[in-house]
Amino acid sequence: MKTRRTIQLGIAGSALALCVLLLPRQLCGQGADRLFAGELAAQQAAARAVARAMTPDRSGQPPAARAVGASRSDGQAAIALYQMTILGLGQIVREHPETRDDYLPAMRAAAARMVDPRTLGYAAHRWGKHGIEQMRPGDGHAYLGYINLALGMLRAIDPQTPFSALNDRLTAALAERLAQSPTGLIETYPGETWPPDVAAVAGSIGLHAAVTGTDRRELLATWASRFSRCAVSPSGYLVQRVRSGTCTPVDAPRGSGTALASYFIGFADAALSRRLYDALRTQGRINVLGFSGVREYLDAAGGAGDSDSGPILLGASVGATGWALGAARAHGDRELFRELHRSATAGRAMLGSRRLARITRFAELADAMLLAMVTANRIER
Repeated sequence: MKTRRTIQLGIAGSALALCVLLLPRQLCGQGADRLFAGELAAQQAAARAVARAMTPDRSGQPPAARAVGASRSDGQAAIALYQMTILGLGQIVREHPETRDDYLPAMRAAAARMVDPRTLGYAAHRWGKHGIEQMRPGDGHAYLGYINLALGMLRAIDPQTPFSALNDRLTAALAERLAQSPTGLIETYPGETWPPDVAAVAGSIGLHAAVTGTDRRELLATWASRFSRCAVSPSGYLVQRVRSGTCTPVDAPRGSGTALASYFIGFADAALSRRLYDALRTQGRINVLGFSGVREYLDAAGGAGDSDSGPILLGASVGATGWALGAARAHGDRELFRELHRSATAGRAMLGSRRLARITRFAELADAMLLAMVTANRIER
């Protein structure tokens, strides 16, 4: 009798352990395969809040329009919100053209806010003029890569957009700067050179070429070679920041910048994007019970989290893990996409209620970033 009871307890304990280990995986993994496959209903569910936040109200302004000024963080958050909204919604339309009329108004509203020089007044403060209005010879303005990439996506969906001329002008100016740079790098702000920002510049040039039929292959191939020699570490991770005018690292190779750059560069150079992604997958990946994250630092010494990485847990950062979702889908990696999506879903749940998230003023931004990553279009090779 005692033996039977022991066996029963053992079976019950094993079942409980399996539930504890496997149930979170199943719950947090729901929807990943549908998103990876590009199922429209799944994408629309992810897009609903993002589109609503940008759909113009009676005043013509999107509800999620942010107060702007000279603050660097507020301006960059606003640009990211508008850019990721356009990329995410545009990627859905590219896969499902029948949704164009549903999402184009929100994309147009986001673009109008994004190109307003007041949205990133910090850039004008640092350079003396916002690059949207004027770029002096030699000035980098790499932050424009984020804006120009979004304009290229809008143009792919809306060929008659009034921002076509601006997209042409920014692309020509940025392409000239990359062509003239022996390192493949240009400054974001005076004295600040961030390779992930330059990845957005290159991506914007590549997308513009695809949309307009312009041949930029030689320029982008030369750029990719210079950029790789200067900013890609032996590990395959991208250096987060270098000293302007040199290839001397100022910050370590970082997972967040590597993942974001892999997604951006997918619009410009498939091979380099894949190289960065392979480093994330083979060296940066951390898997615990089916939940995957991406290491922010490969060096054992590590580092503290910042605004680029977000919080770091067990070596994996929120930024690297989230951005890697986009790279995984772009490169057709269902397995890692599923594991990263579990972690992203669990992370969103751990934030608590949406009301709490809104208090931090990042609910809309988090939604837009996640949408852009889970809808990333496949890279054509």
